[in-house]
Amino acid sequence: MKNLKLLGLSGLFLSSVAWGTENESWSVQSTEKQFEQTSGVIYKTSKDDQANVLSLTPGAQLKTATGASNKKDAQARTLIVRPEAKANNQEFWIFDAWVEFFRDDDRDGYFNHFSVEFDADTEYSSAEVYARLYLGKDEIFKEYHTTSDFNIFSDNSNDSFVVESELLNGFPPGEYEVLIELYDAYNDELVAVYDGNDDADLYLLSLESKEYESIQVIVVREHGGSVSLWSLLLLPLLLMTRQYRKA
Repeated sequence: MKNLKLLGLSGLFLSSVAWGTENESWSVQSTEKQFEQTSGVIYKTSKDDQANVLSLTPGAQLKTATGASNKKDAQARTLIVRPEAKANNQEFWIFDAWVEFFRDDDRDGYFNHFSVEFDADTEYSSAEVYARLYLGKDEIFKEYHTTSDFNIFSDNSNDSFVVESELLNGFPPGEYEVLIELYDAYNDELVAVYDGNDDADLYLLSLESKEYESIQVIVVREHGGSVSLWSLLLLPLLLMTRQYRKA
């Protein structure tokens, strides 16, 4: 039992080290939705040569990035200090945010498919903005999605923006925090920041990427060598007896 505890602690330590390693790669695929219009699949990776849009839903009107040439599709950012918008900027803010979980393939309580919906407001009648979304753990935040430019209208609650994401790799099981940066699309100025300190819905999210799904660990505890050996020898006989009774 002591050895099992040590292995568990070692695993947590290694996950923490891996999460904080600059060379650790990660990738996420997402779609965007606003006013019932959905974008195609957008990939964001820690490597800038793979950021692209694969497809576009017919009839979608959202403006989407077209490849690595777009400055917002450059290599994903990593933050080690929480950002702050200018204190004197009262022109933009994020009013609220929600998280919805969709899929946990191995049912271990950690999800790889989720969405973040947020309602950004402005003192203007309308404004064009974009957002960067990060997943944070141990005060290290990794950018997993950069939105296309989208419009917000004063304090209208019907212009909320939804980013639905699947974590493909690079996110070990853990409790994550979502951090949202809001930018003015006109001059790329950071105008608002929203995170778990502002909204508990963005804090302690049980997530993991797909490569950690469907992993089963079988622990065999021996209680005396002879008993364990006999158990293994009797197992085929028990199976044969069960099949015989069914027949």
